[in-house]
Amino acid sequence: MCGIFGYIGFEEDGLLRRMGEVIQHRGPDDLGFHEQGKINLGIRRLSIIDLEGGHQPIYNENNSSVVVYNGEIYNYLELSEELKRKGHQFKTHCDTEVIIHAYEEYGIDCLDRFNGMFAFALYDKGTDELIIARDRAGIKPLYYFHKDGRFIFASEAKAILESKYVERRCNESVIDSYLELRYVPQPETLFHDIKILPGGHYLRLQSNTLSIKRYWEIRIHQGAYQSEEHYQEIFEETFLNAVKLRMRSDVPVGAYLSSGIDSSLVVAAMTQFSQKVKTFSIGFDSPIDETQDARQLATHLDCDHQEIQCLPEHFALLPKVIWHLERPIGDALILAYYLLAQETSKHVKVVLAGEGADEIFAGYSFHKIIKLTQKYSEMVPEVLTQKLLVPSLSRMPVKLLDKLFIYPAYLGKEGKKRVVEYLRGYSQRSLNENYVYLKSLYDFQDRTDLYTQPFKSRWMSNAVFAQTNGAGLNGKTNHFLDHLLKLQFNDWLQDNLLLRQDKNTMAHSLELRVPFLDHHLVELAFQMPAHLKIRGLKDKYIQRQMARKMLPKANVTRRKIPFYIPLEYFHHNSEPRELINLTLYKEQVERRGYFDYSIVKSLIEKMDKGEFLYLKQVMALVILELWHLIFIDKQRMW
Repeated sequence: MCGIFGYIGFEEDGLLRRMGEVIQHRGPDDLGFHEQGKINLGIRRLSIIDLEGGHQPIYNENNSSVVVYNGEIYNYLELSEELKRKGHQFKTHCDTEVIIHAYEEYGIDCLDRFNGMFAFALYDKGTDELIIARDRAGIKPLYYFHKDGRFIFASEAKAILESKYVERRCNESVIDSYLELRYVPQPETLFHDIKILPGGHYLRLQSNTLSIKRYWEIRIHQGAYQSEEHYQEIFEETFLNAVKLRMRSDVPVGAYLSSGIDSSLVVAAMTQFSQKVKTFSIGFDSPIDETQDARQLATHLDCDHQEIQCLPEHFALLPKVIWHLERPIGDALILAYYLLAQETSKHVKVVLAGEGADEIFAGYSFHKIIKLTQKYSEMVPEVLTQKLLVPSLSRMPVKLLDKLFIYPAYLGKEGKKRVVEYLRGYSQRSLNENYVYLKSLYDFQDRTDLYTQPFKSRWMSNAVFAQTNGAGLNGKTNHFLDHLLKLQFNDWLQDNLLLRQDKNTMAHSLELRVPFLDHHLVELAFQMPAHLKIRGLKDKYIQRQMARKMLPKANVTRRKIPFYIPLEYFHHNSEPRELINLTLYKEQVERRGYFDYSIVKSLIEKMDKGEFLYLKQVMALVILELWHLIFIDKQRMW
């Protein structure tokens, strides 16, 4: 795990070193440069494999190619043996060198042979081209700037901002997407002129001509399915192999552990390959705290367990978290991930987590909601929905509807209105639109009310997200659930979950590995029938079948509780209130010019009702303004 950076096509004194300094947290163990005319590459190294011999950049035998690399190629031992048999000579025992020799042997098709998480930049002197590639799932980040003949790239956008040719300016066209989704969808970022290379893509730069191509994508199964026993056997074998590969390391390895099925399976699998696994959990000292359940499982699996608490006073760290995050996510949960990584890094240098399982095995509540709604819409005439169901829900007391709400927080009148409107308009929306509607923070009307008239006329549009994911599907399809999961894999997973994990772990020089995103496991998941993911009201069916062999019954049958910061218990405390006062006061809101202050003030007042939606909406505005203060106004806030 490292941080890479560089630039091509121009000269700027001291830039390469400034870029390395600003992302030192990603790789405090080593620093390396390749400087040749207008070709400048850099690397900050976090030593995980071949601690002594893995210095980068790494060159091939005749120095005609050079690579800088962030990540891990888990099957590097097998690939190195294959390449040695073909005559390649290795100088190190690290996985980085596999990339340069595999490129020599297979060209760009080498990407198909890597099982790992990575972002690398490889300069080929023979063809005078730079090749940058990112792993299939987008676990490791890569940002770039290309303008006026200058190309700059880095693992973090803040390194790109070190150039005098890059303007510190907000990309206002994506603020609407941020408020709707809680994040900015790739390839855009909130920085003007800085983009992100999507996962599963590679970039070529030659003679200042840039081209981007996808080399891998999810393929949904066509044709007949095999037996449940067949898929169960392959799933268990593939999953255990994915965990075993991700335990390859020359430094200590631990795991995040909640009471959920995903991390529990990861830890249970780890105990088959290692004794006394170190595990880490985070709680909130509130009624939703699940640390006791995690502690019981850790005891059952004989783990060395640590617990961390995220408390209201920790909100003082939020500006620092946002500096590390760079691409703001409008959810206070980013703070919990930061604290969890901070404590974990004191004990291990590598940590495994369960990220990705929900996105490939349908673990979220809205997967079941959309699937059930679709089945209902196929069976029940639309007129009955509009004449009976929607009016009935409209009249239903909030307290009764709240019992169906998966979050322990209070759904509230605004939340009830969202549910009713979702059902009222379901048949008129595409799959993509229904997916966005269910997860949106600010719906279209909310955003219309919030924006000032000048901002509204310039920027309000759903175009960015629509162009990213296409029109989606509408109506009956045999692969409805898989199409929904593919949508989520290509945006929510990369732009939210993996982003917050990478930036928060690397803030503490901690490497995160995610077995569920082994591409063999991802591909297998999309070859399975839907009933092995959701069966009735039971999610992750195939995982739970495996868990019956490895975990206590309580962990197999436990209902999924979403992982979120309980703002309903926190928002009255001084630290969250101080952040609101710092960012959302009248003069500051009006100076920024995006939002109508009277609406912002009203949202803050509505927070006192404890409604789930208002609390999250206000926090998203706080995070957005903190991002502006840190990156645009260059205020040091910690």
